[in-house]
Amino acid sequence: MVAVEAGRYVFQLRLPDWARGILDAGRAQGMCSQGIPKVLVTRRAELVPLVVQVVWVVDASLQMITWAWSKAWWLTGLARPQYESRTTIMNKLFDKAKEQLDKFNQGGGGFPGQHHGGGGSLSRTPTRKAVYPYPGQGPQGPGDRTKVKAKHVEYHDRMQFYHPQGHPHDTLRDLGFSGVLDGRAVWVFGDTLMGVEGKCHICAVDSTGISPDLGRPMHVFDTNMNGSNVANFIPLTPDEQKNGGYSCFSFGGTNIIEIAPNLGICYYLKIHRPGGKVTIHGAGVATVKLEGDSVHAMRFGEKLWTQNEPAWGDVGIMLDPRDNHIYAYGHGPASDKELGVRTFLCRVPKDKAGNVGAYEYWLNGKKQWTKERMTVHGLNGTHKIAHDDSVFQWMVINQANPFWSNYFNCWLLLHGTSFGTSHVIAKTADKLEGPWKDHGVVAETGPRHGEKDGLRYCQVGHPEFDDSGKTVLATWTKNNVIWGATVEWE
Repeated sequence: MVAVEAGRYVFQLRLPDWARGILDAGRAQGMCSQGIPKVLVTRRAELVPLVVQVVWVVDASLQMITWAWSKAWWLTGLARPQYESRTTIMNKLFDKAKEQLDKFNQGGGGFPGQHHGGGGSLSRTPTRKAVYPYPGQGPQGPGDRTKVKAKHVEYHDRMQFYHPQGHPHDTLRDLGFSGVLDGRAVWVFGDTLMGVEGKCHICAVDSTGISPDLGRPMHVFDTNMNGSNVANFIPLTPDEQKNGGYSCFSFGGTNIIEIAPNLGICYYLKIHRPGGKVTIHGAGVATVKLEGDSVHAMRFGEKLWTQNEPAWGDVGIMLDPRDNHIYAYGHGPASDKELGVRTFLCRVPKDKAGNVGAYEYWLNGKKQWTKERMTVHGLNGTHKIAHDDSVFQWMVINQANPFWSNYFNCWLLLHGTSFGTSHVIAKTADKLEGPWKDHGVVAETGPRHGEKDGLRYCQVGHPEFDDSGKTVLATWTKNNVIWGATVEWE
């Protein structure tokens, strides 16, 4: 066991149990040279370098050596980094803006907007209807699923955001999941700030947007505004509003899937973070509708699952119309450091997403579904979570949803690992529970436009911009800016 302390974070690295997984993931991402990792960073961490000394003790049976660094590395907690690190960094902004944020989200004024001129305008009129691909709903493509390789990659400039009136405005965001509602390409973002790097204020803990021109997917107009500021997506319950509002609660929403015309489903986490202390209270489900150009969510109560269960949906969700089930991928409970960076799977009939009793849970080691809810403790008739229950193992997946590829005629997953220097990786499968075949890196996420480098996370694919599947847009977050690339397949 190797203990590494950095500020209030304490990391325990158990080797050789984790060594093989770490090194395999590192080699896949080009982070290991002759078996020695160059850097260890984690998913969803943002901007805060912690100077630590990292000692890796590798078992002699693996023919490794003791390796010590006295160097500054980007390192954050492995336990639940995508929420712990992100919200820790944002807490000063929340504390500073506490009263104004709640006033703003109640419709009573807000921050002065920081908009810039130039860059042209964006029409809200759709260029064509967006179609999300599903099995059996499109022509079979000629792709060879045994050789998923990029023929050409077109790298885009940063995502641009526009006010509903069409003029550009300075907005910083993270995440960037997408789906289709009523023929429109709808985005879901995480922390949303008005302004530019170094001069900005947070105005929403999550938000939505629409790409009206499917030929320009990186140009997005905001759907919900309060004055000159972007509004929140997941609404507060009356009790949450009374007990601190958005200055104490945030919601980690992922992609929207349409289960009926203009009726979508979105999963979210309920996160409590008063005074800088972050606690995940559990996961919930909401219905989503598009009214004009505005996206509206309605929650099935406060939440469906507790903090002792996997964070269902926080990785991503998908609908399989062949069995009419929603499949929700979630990281393990945050209370367990090893389970928290593994990915688990559940499913539910699409018309019963708000009924927690209708869910089934995938036991990957046994290759079977169970009706028993999965918990860290296994009490009260629940299934105690084991490592081999996870559909994706330690650090393999950050946040991303699979989708159907009409080109390869199978499920395709574009994702990153939970290492913060991960590139975009491709995986394929016949079924959403796997097994998943890895095809390696298909696009790189490092700096290409002279921008400052940073930790990269939420590498995710967006098939609705080319439903033939011949090309697919992939995006990722770096320094609260969303970058992207269009991958053309061989």
